[in-house]
Amino acid sequence: MKKILPLPTLCAAACLLALHLASQPLFAAGTGSVYAWGGGQGAFPSGLTNVAAISSSADHSLAVMANGTVAAWGCDDNGECDVPAGLTNAVAVAAGDFFSLALLSNGTVVAWGLDDQGQCDISPSLTNVFAISAGHAHCLAKQAGGNVVAWGDGDFGQTNVPTNVANPSAILAAGNYSLALMPNGTVAVWGIDDSGQTNVPVGLTGVESISGAQSYCLALASNGTVTAWGSPPAMPSGLRNVVGVAAGLFQGLALMSNGTVVAWGANQSGEGTVPPGITNATAIAAGWSYSLALAGSTMTVVPVTMMNPSWSGSVFSVVLQSQNGVSYTLQYTSGLSPANWTAVQSTNGTGGILTLTDTFASDAQRFYRVQSQ
Repeated sequence: MKKILPLPTLCAAACLLALHLASQPLFAAGTGSVYAWGGGQGAFPSGLTNVAAISSSADHSLAVMANGTVAAWGCDDNGECDVPAGLTNAVAVAAGDFFSLALLSNGTVVAWGLDDQGQCDISPSLTNVFAISAGHAHCLAKQAGGNVVAWGDGDFGQTNVPTNVANPSAILAAGNYSLALMPNGTVAVWGIDDSGQTNVPVGLTGVESISGAQSYCLALASNGTVTAWGSPPAMPSGLRNVVGVAAGLFQGLALMSNGTVVAWGANQSGEGTVPPGITNATAIAAGWSYSLALAGSTMTVVPVTMMNPSWSGSVFSVVLQSQNGVSYTLQYTSGLSPANWTAVQSTNGTGGILTLTDTFASDAQRFYRVQSQ
């Protein structure tokens, strides 16, 4: 069967940024080098370049390389860094607490590490997956058509996907609760509420992306501002022009439109001290006491979230919230390595909803992204 994998995205003038959801990092479909700061994850792999995606959680981190292989580092007490031999064709990773997930280009999921709550028990029926996320001991996956599948620990209701959560723009498993970003820019949350994680602020709309840690959530709005709820660390006042957020255990990160990174909250292990010289970051991720940034070429970043991907016959379409003065181009590639992207349709933003369409989606497999400039 034909497989079409759209990448929900933050986009930039020179490359694509894709939002994926494991402790809410940002994944970059371009390649770059990784910067790491903080503690608790041991030695950082030297020479980690040509990286396409990053994720960080309790005690370990993951990276998808441009050739589709996966690198892992940090604590390996539960096998969370033991990447299965021969694992290739990965397009995304999700670092849970003490376990790991990888999404493959054929729409299947691979898991390894601690399996005490069934978080690594992947059903053979779990196919046609577009997005994955890993929490403390539970997982979420979004399938083609918008169905959300949950497995693992459900003691707090975190695997009980609400019936009104249909075809979300993004999914997130965080701690012992779950979030979904809905196509209308609102946020749904379910699971444990010991710190107010499920108490979404009244009137919160226009959300472009979501992030969550054990006890708090972050939501990035299309106007570049950030809203927090639960028990979050105090954010810097006047935080504007944000294009990505990542929630660590007690620290938060913001990716700014100029490619810099802002951190706040705890700094006991240096997780809140951004290394000097990071001026071209294109993605961020946060673990318990550890922070990551993926840096590529210098660019101005424009936030975009691809929503409601669908196809019928040879027609693929995706919806996005546009901005005035920004042009959007739908692109595809049949394989992420090498990443030879072909433009399909370009249009100018109106400040409203745009639909981008590929009427010749006839290949056996296509990956899609939206480039903005």
